[in-house]
Amino acid sequence: MNTVLILGVFFALVIFKVPIAFAMILASVISCHVLNLAPLTAIASAAMNSLMSYPLLAIPFYVFAGNVMTRGGISKKLCSWIGTIFNRFRGGQGMVTVVSCAFFAALSGSASATTASIGSMMVPEMEEQGYRKPQALAIAAAGGVIGPVIPPSVMFVLYGVACEVSIGSMFIAGVIPGVLMAVFLCLAVYLSAKKAGLKGSGGSFSIREFGVAMWRAKWAILVPVIILGGIYCGIFTPTEAGAVACVYAIIVALFIDRTLDLKGLVLCSAESAVTAATVLLLQAAAGIFGKVLTLAQVPQQLSGAILSVAGNRFTALLLINILLLIVGCIMDGGAAVVILAPLLLPVVQAFGVDPVTFGIIICLNLSIGAITPPVGSCLFVATVIGETPMEKIAREVVPFLLAEVLVLVLVNAAPILTMGLVGLIA
Repeated sequence: MNTVLILGVFFALVIFKVPIAFAMILASVISCHVLNLAPLTAIASAAMNSLMSYPLLAIPFYVFAGNVMTRGGISKKLCSWIGTIFNRFRGGQGMVTVVSCAFFAALSGSASATTASIGSMMVPEMEEQGYRKPQALAIAAAGGVIGPVIPPSVMFVLYGVACEVSIGSMFIAGVIPGVLMAVFLCLAVYLSAKKAGLKGSGGSFSIREFGVAMWRAKWAILVPVIILGGIYCGIFTPTEAGAVACVYAIIVALFIDRTLDLKGLVLCSAESAVTAATVLLLQAAAGIFGKVLTLAQVPQQLSGAILSVAGNRFTALLLINILLLIVGCIMDGGAAVVILAPLLLPVVQAFGVDPVTFGIIICLNLSIGAITPPVGSCLFVATVIGETPMEKIAREVVPFLLAEVLVLVLVNAAPILTMGLVGLIA
Protein backbone atom coordinates (compact mmCIF):
# COMPACT_ATOMS: atom_id res chain seq x y z
CA MET A 1 0.00 0.00 0.00
CA ASN A 2 2.81 2.42 0.90
CA THR A 3 4.60 1.70 -2.36
CA VAL A 4 1.46 2.23 -4.43
CA LEU A 5 0.74 5.58 -2.76
CA ILE A 6 4.27 6.99 -3.04
CA LEU A 7 4.93 5.90 -6.63
CA GLY A 8 1.33 6.64 -7.66
CA VAL A 9 1.56 10.26 -6.49
CA PHE A 10 4.99 10.64 -8.13
CA PHE A 11 3.92 9.31 -11.55
CA ALA A 12 0.64 11.26 -11.41
CA LEU A 13 2.64 14.47 -10.96
CA VAL A 14 4.99 13.49 -13.80
CA ILE A 15 2.02 12.81 -16.09
CA PHE A 16 0.76 16.32 -15.31
CA LYS A 17 4.17 17.61 -16.46
CA VAL A 18 5.47 18.65 -13.05
CA PRO A 19 9.30 18.80 -13.32
CA ILE A 20 10.93 15.60 -12.03
CA ALA A 21 12.69 17.24 -9.08
CA PHE A 22 9.52 18.94 -7.82
CA ALA A 23 7.48 15.78 -8.44
CA MET A 24 9.85 13.85 -6.14
CA ILE A 25 9.69 16.53 -3.44
CA LEU A 26 5.89 16.86 -3.54
CA ALA A 27 5.38 13.08 -3.58
CA SER A 28 7.70 12.80 -0.56
CA VAL A 29 5.93 15.53 1.41
CA ILE A 30 2.45 14.14 0.67
CA SER A 31 3.51 10.56 1.49
CA CYS A 32 5.22 11.61 4.73
CA HIS A 33 2.09 13.45 5.83
CA VAL A 34 -0.46 10.79 4.81
CA LEU A 35 1.51 7.74 5.94
CA ASN A 36 3.06 9.46 8.96
CA LEU A 37 6.49 8.08 8.02
CA ALA A 38 8.57 10.88 9.55
CA PRO A 39 8.30 14.53 10.62
CA LEU A 40 8.62 17.00 7.76
CA THR A 41 11.89 18.27 9.27
CA ALA A 42 13.39 14.95 8.15
CA ILE A 43 12.82 16.05 4.55
CA ALA A 44 15.04 19.10 4.97
CA SER A 45 17.70 16.95 6.63
CA ALA A 46 17.58 14.41 3.80
CA ALA A 47 18.01 17.16 1.21
CA MET A 48 21.04 18.60 2.98
CA ASN A 49 22.61 15.20 3.60
CA SER A 50 22.29 14.27 -0.08
CA LEU A 51 24.30 17.35 -1.08
CA MET A 52 26.99 17.04 1.60
CA SER A 53 29.20 14.97 -0.65
CA TYR A 54 32.64 16.03 -1.85
CA PRO A 55 32.47 14.11 -5.19
CA LEU A 56 29.44 16.19 -6.24
CA LEU A 57 31.82 19.13 -6.72
CA ALA A 58 32.98 17.33 -9.87
CA ILE A 59 29.67 18.09 -11.61
CA PRO A 60 29.99 21.90 -11.97
CA PHE A 61 33.69 21.48 -12.79
CA TYR A 62 33.13 19.06 -15.69
CA VAL A 63 30.12 21.01 -16.97
CA PHE A 64 32.12 24.25 -17.04
CA ALA A 65 35.17 22.65 -18.69
CA GLY A 66 32.93 21.13 -21.38
CA ASN A 67 31.23 24.47 -22.07
CA VAL A 68 34.56 26.28 -22.40
CA MET A 69 35.87 23.63 -24.79
CA THR A 70 32.66 23.79 -26.85
CA ARG A 71 32.64 27.57 -27.17
CA GLY A 72 36.37 27.48 -27.81
CA GLY A 73 35.87 25.66 -31.13
CA ILE A 74 37.55 22.43 -30.11
CA SER A 75 35.01 20.25 -31.96
CA LYS A 76 35.98 21.55 -35.41
CA LYS A 77 39.65 20.68 -34.93
CA LEU A 78 38.73 17.21 -33.64
CA CYS A 79 36.51 16.52 -36.66
CA SER A 80 39.22 17.66 -39.09
CA TRP A 81 41.78 15.35 -37.48
CA ILE A 82 39.46 12.33 -37.38
CA GLY A 83 38.38 13.03 -40.97
CA THR A 84 41.92 12.40 -42.22
CA ILE A 85 41.43 8.75 -41.21
CA PHE A 86 37.81 7.98 -42.09
CA ASN A 87 36.74 10.28 -44.93
CA ARG A 88 38.01 7.96 -47.65
CA PHE A 89 35.82 5.04 -46.49
CA ARG A 90 32.24 4.35 -47.56
CA GLY A 91 30.01 6.50 -45.34
CA GLY A 92 33.17 8.16 -44.01
CA GLN A 93 31.50 11.37 -42.83
CA GLY A 94 29.11 9.34 -40.70
CA MET A 95 32.06 7.54 -39.11
CA VAL A 96 33.79 10.88 -38.53
CA THR A 97 30.64 12.06 -36.72
CA VAL A 98 30.57 8.99 -34.45
CA VAL A 99 34.29 9.05 -33.59
CA SER A 100 34.19 12.83 -33.07
CA CYS A 101 31.30 12.31 -30.65
CA ALA A 102 33.42 9.78 -28.75
CA PHE A 103 36.31 12.24 -28.43
CA PHE A 104 34.04 15.16 -27.62
CA ALA A 105 32.35 13.03 -24.95
CA ALA A 106 35.67 13.08 -23.08
CA LEU A 107 35.34 16.86 -22.96
CA SER A 108 31.65 17.37 -22.18
CA GLY A 109 30.32 14.12 -20.63
CA SER A 110 26.85 15.10 -21.87
CA ALA A 111 24.74 13.40 -24.53
CA SER A 112 22.86 16.56 -25.54
CA ALA A 113 25.99 18.74 -25.67
CA THR A 114 27.80 16.14 -27.78
CA THR A 115 24.93 15.89 -30.27
CA ALA A 116 24.57 19.67 -30.49
CA SER A 117 28.25 20.45 -30.92
CA ILE A 118 29.22 17.69 -33.37
CA GLY A 119 25.84 17.42 -35.10
CA SER A 120 25.52 21.10 -35.99
CA MET A 121 28.87 20.92 -37.77
CA MET A 122 28.81 17.42 -39.30
CA VAL A 123 25.20 17.11 -40.55
CA PRO A 124 25.81 19.51 -43.48
CA GLU A 125 29.02 17.60 -44.28
CA MET A 126 27.14 14.30 -44.30
CA GLU A 127 24.46 15.75 -46.56
CA GLU A 128 27.16 16.75 -49.05
CA GLN A 129 28.36 13.13 -49.10
CA GLY A 130 24.83 11.98 -50.01
CA TYR A 131 23.19 11.24 -46.65
CA ARG A 132 19.54 12.12 -46.33
CA LYS A 133 19.09 14.79 -43.66
CA PRO A 134 17.04 12.65 -41.22
CA GLN A 135 19.65 9.87 -41.52
CA ALA A 136 22.50 12.31 -40.84
CA LEU A 137 20.66 13.70 -37.82
CA ALA A 138 20.02 10.17 -36.55
CA ILE A 139 23.76 9.41 -36.68
CA ALA A 140 24.54 12.60 -34.74
CA ALA A 141 21.89 11.74 -32.13
CA ALA A 142 23.15 8.15 -31.76
CA GLY A 143 26.72 9.40 -31.44
CA GLY A 144 25.63 11.72 -28.65
CA VAL A 145 24.66 8.69 -26.56
CA ILE A 146 28.39 8.00 -26.13
CA GLY A 147 28.59 11.25 -24.10
CA PRO A 148 27.55 9.83 -20.71
CA VAL A 149 29.51 6.59 -21.25
CA ILE A 150 33.01 7.84 -22.11
CA PRO A 151 34.55 9.35 -18.95
CA PRO A 152 34.31 11.89 -17.44
CA SER A 153 30.56 11.46 -17.07
CA VAL A 154 28.09 13.36 -14.89
CA MET A 155 25.91 10.24 -14.81
CA PHE A 156 28.81 8.20 -13.40
CA VAL A 157 29.33 10.83 -10.69
CA LEU A 158 25.64 10.69 -9.74
CA TYR A 159 25.72 6.89 -9.59
CA GLY A 160 28.91 6.89 -7.53
CA VAL A 161 27.44 9.30 -4.99
CA ALA A 162 24.05 7.56 -4.85
CA CYS A 163 25.51 4.07 -4.37
CA GLU A 164 28.78 4.94 -2.60
CA VAL A 165 30.85 3.46 -5.43
CA SER A 166 34.30 4.72 -6.46
CA ILE A 167 33.86 7.34 -9.18
CA GLY A 168 37.41 6.69 -10.37
CA SER A 169 36.54 3.01 -10.91
CA MET A 170 33.38 4.04 -12.77
CA PHE A 171 35.40 6.28 -15.07
CA ILE A 172 37.88 3.58 -16.04
CA ALA A 173 35.13 0.93 -16.32
CA GLY A 174 33.32 3.10 -18.89
CA VAL A 175 36.26 3.26 -21.32
CA ILE A 176 35.82 -0.11 -23.06
CA PRO A 177 31.99 0.06 -23.32
CA GLY A 178 32.32 3.60 -24.71
CA VAL A 179 34.88 2.50 -27.31
CA LEU A 180 32.74 -0.54 -28.19
CA MET A 181 29.74 1.73 -28.69
CA ALA A 182 31.74 3.88 -31.13
CA VAL A 183 32.97 0.78 -33.02
CA PHE A 184 29.50 -0.75 -33.32
CA LEU A 185 28.00 2.56 -34.41
CA CYS A 186 30.69 2.90 -37.10
CA LEU A 187 29.78 -0.60 -38.34
CA ALA A 188 26.10 0.39 -38.42
CA VAL A 189 27.01 3.56 -40.32
CA TYR A 190 29.02 1.54 -42.85
CA LEU A 191 26.20 -0.96 -43.42
CA SER A 192 23.56 1.76 -43.77
CA ALA A 193 25.82 3.70 -46.17
CA LYS A 194 26.39 0.55 -48.23
CA LYS A 195 22.64 -0.08 -48.38
CA ALA A 196 22.06 3.51 -49.50
CA GLY A 197 24.82 3.29 -52.12
CA LEU A 198 26.95 6.02 -50.56
CA LYS A 199 30.64 6.36 -51.37
CA GLY A 200 33.65 7.72 -49.53
CA SER A 201 35.99 10.42 -50.78
CA GLY A 202 38.49 7.76 -51.91
CA GLY A 203 42.23 8.38 -52.02
CA SER A 204 44.92 7.08 -49.74
CA PHE A 205 45.87 7.87 -46.18
CA SER A 206 48.32 10.76 -45.85
CA ILE A 207 50.60 10.67 -42.84
CA ARG A 208 51.49 14.32 -43.37
CA GLU A 209 47.84 15.44 -43.46
CA PHE A 210 47.11 13.30 -40.40
CA GLY A 211 50.07 14.75 -38.49
CA VAL A 212 49.17 18.36 -39.30
CA ALA A 213 45.54 17.87 -38.26
CA MET A 214 46.59 16.04 -35.09
CA TRP A 215 48.94 18.89 -34.16
CA ARG A 216 46.11 21.40 -34.55
CA ALA A 217 43.84 19.27 -32.32
CA LYS A 218 46.55 18.41 -29.77
CA TRP A 219 45.07 20.45 -26.92
CA ALA A 220 41.72 18.69 -27.23
CA ILE A 221 43.34 15.25 -27.54
CA LEU A 222 45.30 15.86 -24.33
CA VAL A 223 42.18 16.46 -22.19
CA PRO A 224 41.22 12.79 -21.57
CA VAL A 225 44.91 11.90 -21.23
CA ILE A 226 45.38 14.49 -18.48
CA ILE A 227 42.13 13.66 -16.66
CA LEU A 228 42.35 9.87 -16.72
CA GLY A 229 46.13 9.76 -16.49
CA GLY A 230 46.14 12.06 -13.47
CA ILE A 231 43.43 10.05 -11.70
CA TYR A 232 45.02 6.66 -12.21
CA CYS A 233 48.55 7.79 -11.52
CA GLY A 234 47.31 9.03 -8.15
CA ILE A 235 48.10 12.69 -8.90
CA PHE A 236 44.57 13.87 -8.18
CA THR A 237 41.09 12.57 -7.39
CA PRO A 238 38.21 12.58 -9.95
CA THR A 239 36.85 15.73 -8.30
CA GLU A 240 40.22 17.47 -8.41
CA ALA A 241 40.54 16.32 -12.02
CA GLY A 242 37.44 18.40 -12.79
CA ALA A 243 39.12 21.50 -11.38
CA VAL A 244 42.27 20.73 -13.39
CA ALA A 245 40.13 20.36 -16.54
CA CYS A 246 38.59 23.80 -15.90
CA VAL A 247 41.97 25.50 -15.53
CA TYR A 248 43.30 23.67 -18.59
CA ALA A 249 40.26 24.65 -20.70
CA ILE A 250 40.55 28.32 -19.71
CA ILE A 251 44.27 28.45 -20.49
CA VAL A 252 43.78 26.82 -23.92
CA ALA A 253 40.72 28.89 -24.91
CA LEU A 254 41.94 32.27 -23.62
CA PHE A 255 45.70 32.23 -24.06
CA ILE A 256 46.74 29.49 -26.50
CA ASP A 257 44.01 29.20 -29.15
CA ARG A 258 42.53 32.62 -28.24
CA THR A 259 39.10 31.47 -29.42
CA LEU A 260 37.34 32.77 -26.31
CA ASP A 261 37.33 36.18 -24.63
CA LEU A 262 36.31 37.22 -21.12
CA LYS A 263 32.72 37.85 -22.25
CA GLY A 264 32.53 34.31 -23.63
CA LEU A 265 33.98 32.97 -20.39
CA VAL A 266 31.25 34.75 -18.40
CA LEU A 267 28.60 33.21 -20.68
CA CYS A 268 30.14 29.77 -20.13
CA SER A 269 30.03 30.37 -16.37
CA ALA A 270 26.36 31.36 -16.50
CA GLU A 271 25.37 28.34 -18.61
CA SER A 272 27.36 26.01 -16.38
CA ALA A 273 25.81 27.44 -13.21
CA VAL A 274 22.30 26.82 -14.52
CA THR A 275 23.12 23.27 -15.64
CA ALA A 276 24.94 22.35 -12.42
CA ALA A 277 22.20 23.87 -10.26
CA THR A 278 19.61 21.81 -12.13
CA VAL A 279 21.55 18.60 -11.53
CA LEU A 280 22.16 19.39 -7.84
CA LEU A 281 18.50 20.27 -7.28
CA LEU A 282 17.68 16.89 -8.76
CA GLN A 283 20.19 15.27 -6.40
CA ALA A 284 18.60 16.97 -3.37
CA ALA A 285 15.12 15.91 -4.48
CA ALA A 286 16.35 12.36 -5.02
CA GLY A 287 17.82 12.36 -1.50
CA ILE A 288 14.40 13.26 -0.09
CA PHE A 289 12.59 10.73 -2.28
CA GLY A 290 15.07 8.00 -1.43
CA LYS A 291 14.68 8.65 2.30
CA VAL A 292 10.90 8.34 2.07
CA LEU A 293 11.15 5.18 -0.05
CA THR A 294 13.51 3.67 2.52
CA LEU A 295 11.20 4.53 5.42
CA ALA A 296 8.32 2.92 3.51
CA GLN A 297 10.52 -0.17 2.88
CA VAL A 298 10.06 0.11 -0.88
CA PRO A 299 13.60 -1.18 -1.66
CA GLN A 300 12.93 -4.37 0.32
CA GLN A 301 9.57 -4.85 -1.42
CA LEU A 302 11.07 -4.27 -4.87
CA SER A 303 13.96 -6.62 -4.16
CA GLY A 304 11.58 -9.28 -2.88
CA ALA A 305 9.37 -8.95 -5.96
CA ILE A 306 12.26 -9.35 -8.41
CA LEU A 307 13.90 -12.14 -6.41
CA SER A 308 10.60 -14.04 -6.28
CA VAL A 309 10.40 -13.98 -10.09
CA ALA A 310 14.08 -14.22 -10.99
CA GLY A 311 15.70 -17.46 -9.97
CA ASN A 312 19.12 -16.66 -11.42
CA ARG A 313 21.42 -13.83 -12.48
CA PHE A 314 20.37 -13.98 -16.15
CA THR A 315 16.67 -13.53 -15.42
CA ALA A 316 17.28 -10.77 -12.86
CA LEU A 317 19.46 -8.77 -15.26
CA LEU A 318 17.01 -9.33 -18.12
CA LEU A 319 14.10 -7.96 -16.07
CA ILE A 320 16.14 -5.02 -14.78
CA ASN A 321 17.45 -4.13 -18.26
CA ILE A 322 13.93 -4.15 -19.69
CA LEU A 323 12.76 -1.95 -16.81
CA LEU A 324 15.64 0.49 -17.33
CA LEU A 325 15.11 0.71 -21.10
CA ILE A 326 11.43 1.53 -20.53
CA VAL A 327 12.28 4.11 -17.85
CA GLY A 328 14.87 5.65 -20.19
CA CYS A 329 12.10 6.27 -22.72
CA ILE A 330 10.07 8.39 -20.32
CA MET A 331 12.53 9.90 -17.82
CA ASP A 332 15.76 11.89 -17.89
CA GLY A 333 18.80 9.65 -17.35
CA GLY A 334 20.25 11.61 -14.43
CA ALA A 335 16.94 11.58 -12.58
CA ALA A 336 16.48 7.86 -13.20
CA VAL A 337 19.98 7.06 -11.89
CA VAL A 338 19.53 8.80 -8.56
CA ILE A 339 16.08 7.26 -8.08
CA LEU A 340 16.58 3.69 -9.30
CA ALA A 341 20.24 2.87 -8.69
CA PRO A 342 20.01 2.62 -4.86
CA LEU A 343 16.83 0.54 -5.20
CA LEU A 344 18.16 -1.95 -7.76
CA LEU A 345 21.76 -2.34 -6.59
CA PRO A 346 20.90 -4.65 -3.63
CA VAL A 347 18.93 -6.88 -6.01
CA VAL A 348 21.82 -7.45 -8.43
CA GLN A 349 24.33 -7.78 -5.61
CA ALA A 350 22.29 -10.74 -4.36
CA PHE A 351 23.24 -12.45 -7.65
CA GLY A 352 26.91 -11.50 -7.40
CA VAL A 353 26.94 -8.53 -9.80
CA ASP A 354 29.71 -6.04 -9.01
CA PRO A 355 28.44 -2.52 -8.16
CA VAL A 356 30.79 -0.96 -10.74
CA THR A 357 29.56 -3.30 -13.48
CA PHE A 358 25.97 -2.55 -12.56
CA GLY A 359 26.75 1.16 -12.65
CA ILE A 360 27.87 0.84 -16.28
CA ILE A 361 24.79 -1.29 -17.09
CA ILE A 362 22.34 1.20 -15.62
CA CYS A 363 24.07 4.19 -17.23
CA LEU A 364 24.18 2.44 -20.63
CA ASN A 365 20.47 1.65 -20.46
CA LEU A 366 19.49 5.17 -19.50
CA SER A 367 21.88 6.74 -22.03
CA ILE A 368 20.23 4.73 -24.81
CA GLY A 369 16.99 6.39 -23.68
CA ALA A 370 18.38 9.64 -25.13
CA ILE A 371 17.46 8.39 -28.63
CA THR A 372 14.11 6.78 -27.82
CA PRO A 373 10.82 8.73 -27.92
CA PRO A 374 9.05 10.37 -26.23
CA VAL A 375 11.69 11.98 -23.96
CA GLY A 376 14.85 11.28 -26.01
CA SER A 377 16.98 14.37 -25.35
CA CYS A 378 19.34 13.73 -28.26
CA LEU A 379 16.38 13.35 -30.63
CA PHE A 380 15.07 16.73 -29.47
CA VAL A 381 18.48 18.34 -30.05
CA ALA A 382 18.71 16.75 -33.51
CA THR A 383 15.20 18.01 -34.30
CA VAL A 384 16.20 21.56 -33.37
CA ILE A 385 19.56 21.71 -35.15
CA GLY A 386 18.16 20.03 -38.28
CA GLU A 387 14.67 21.58 -38.28
CA THR A 388 13.31 18.11 -39.02
CA PRO A 389 10.30 16.36 -37.42
CA MET A 390 11.28 13.92 -34.68
CA GLU A 391 9.26 11.12 -36.30
CA LYS A 392 11.53 11.10 -39.36
CA ILE A 393 14.70 11.03 -37.25
CA ALA A 394 13.30 8.32 -34.96
CA ARG A 395 12.72 6.01 -37.93
CA GLU A 396 16.28 6.49 -39.16
CA VAL A 397 17.81 5.93 -35.72
CA VAL A 398 16.64 2.28 -35.47
CA PRO A 399 19.81 0.56 -36.85
CA PHE A 400 22.01 2.67 -34.59
CA LEU A 401 19.76 1.96 -31.62
CA LEU A 402 20.17 -1.77 -32.31
CA ALA A 403 23.97 -1.35 -32.40
CA GLU A 404 23.93 0.30 -28.97
CA VAL A 405 21.61 -2.34 -27.53
CA LEU A 406 24.06 -4.99 -28.78
CA VAL A 407 26.83 -3.30 -26.77
CA LEU A 408 24.51 -3.35 -23.75
CA VAL A 409 23.99 -7.11 -24.20
CA LEU A 410 27.77 -7.69 -24.38
CA VAL A 411 28.39 -5.67 -21.21
CA ASN A 412 25.74 -7.69 -19.37
CA ALA A 413 27.13 -11.00 -20.65
CA ALA A 414 30.84 -10.26 -20.15
CA PRO A 415 31.66 -8.32 -16.94
CA ILE A 416 35.34 -8.35 -17.98
CA LEU A 417 34.48 -5.57 -20.44
CA THR A 418 33.88 -3.28 -17.48
CA MET A 419 36.11 -4.77 -14.79
CA GLY A 420 39.11 -5.71 -16.94
CA LEU A 421 40.76 -2.28 -16.92
CA VAL A 422 39.68 -1.63 -13.32
CA GLY A 423 41.44 -4.82 -12.23
CA LEU A 424 44.60 -3.93 -14.15
CA ILE A 425 44.86 -0.45 -12.68
CA ALA A 426 43.77 -1.43 -9.17
